[in-house]
Amino acid sequence: MKDDRGELDLTKRIEDLTSKLKSVKELEESHRKLNGKLQQEIADCKRDNVILAHDNATLSNRLRDAGK
Repeated sequence: MKDDRGELDLTKRIEDLTSKLKSVKELEESHRKLNGKLQQEIADCKRDNVILAHDNATLSNRLRDAGK
């Protein structure tokens, strides 16, 4: 069915804006979920970095002690 309403028709404008709003809300939800996943990955990387730094210090100490 052809929509013969003009661009100045307020009901058409409301429908268009409602549709755009729905799309924006879906995009925002997608970004929110992705942001949550990225925040978790950052937390995991920070935790792993602390563990690796500790392991590195331990191995460095062992090498230093073995060289004495």
